[in-house]
Amino acid sequence: MTCSKYMAAAAAVLMVTAGVASAQGLMKAEVPFAFHIGGKVVEPGTIRVKMLPGNTSNWAMIVSNYDAKRAYIALPKSVGDAPKNWVTSGVAKIAFDCSTGACMLAKVWYGEGLAYDFYGPKTRSGETLLTEIVLTPDKAD
Repeated sequence: MTCSKYMAAAAAVLMVTAGVASAQGLMKAEVPFAFHIGGKVVEPGTIRVKMLPGNTSNWAMIVSNYDAKRAYIALPKSVGDAPKNWVTSGVAKIAFDCSTGACMLAKVWYGEGLAYDFYGPKTRSGETLLTEIVLTPDKAD
């Protein structure tokens, strides 16, 4: 492989990496209800989410409540395809599982790529009730 081919390959990798990083920048949503991340309760308000850089086997998301001035770390259980209706709409979303009466962070999708799934409550029926809220890019990024 010649030097120019190495440079072209390196440039392509940089462009792909930059695209993923920008697609997963700081996003925000107005969440009108309290929800759980692990054992912590996040108050209603302006919620900002951002994936922390990591390799493919260790992801972490910072979830901050702008109004309460608190931040939480959420560890996704897996990464996978976004729901088909989300992909069709192309709109970034955050979803909460409210099937047990207390809402928990369930899924985050940045409007492209894969969705991040989070640990949720165990229900007897196995059914979940997702409440979806649109995420928008935050200018503070």
